[in-house]
Amino acid sequence: MPQFPANFTLRPVLPQQDAEAWVELHNQSFIDAWNHHPLTVEHYKYLRSHPTYRPDLDLVAIAPDGTFAACCKCIINQESNTRNGHNEGWIDELGTRRGFRRIGLGRAMLLSGMRQLQAAGMDMARLSVDFNNPNGALQLYKSVGFHKLYTWISYIKDV
Repeated sequence: MPQFPANFTLRPVLPQQDAEAWVELHNQSFIDAWNHHPLTVEHYKYLRSHPTYRPDLDLVAIAPDGTFAACCKCIINQESNTRNGHNEGWIDELGTRRGFRRIGLGRAMLLSGMRQLQAAGMDMARLSVDFNNPNGALQLYKSVGFHKLYTWISYIKDV
C-alpha cells in the first residue's frame, strides 16, 4: 500500500493543463541522470498525443505548496503483449524532484504505478535502470521485489 508523506496528493496528470509543471518536474528529477537532455513542453505534448498514451497510467505527486514533487508514468504495449503472450506493463518514468527525495515519495509513486498497471489487467511490471544511478533507484526497486532479468552495456564514442 503506497504511503505518502503528510499532505501530499496523488492524481493522474492532466496532459495539457499540467504540461509546464510536469516538464519542470521531469527536468529537475532527471538532471543527475546519465546523458540527461532537458525535455521541452512541445516534446512533452507530442509524447502525450500518441494514440496509446493513457492518462490513468501517468501519475503525479503534488506537495502541500502545489509543487509537482514526483511522477510515475507507466505504459502498456498491447501489441507486444499480444505478440509475446504477456500481460506486462512498464514503469516508463519514475522521478522525484531534488528537495523532495528521501521522504518516501519514490516508493509511494512506484507502488501507485504498479497498482495502476494491475488495475489495467497487467500481471507483471517491468522497468529499466541505470546501474550507476546516483539516487538509490536500484535499491528502491529491489526493496519492492524487482529482480534483475538481464544486463546490457552501452558504449559511446565521438567521431
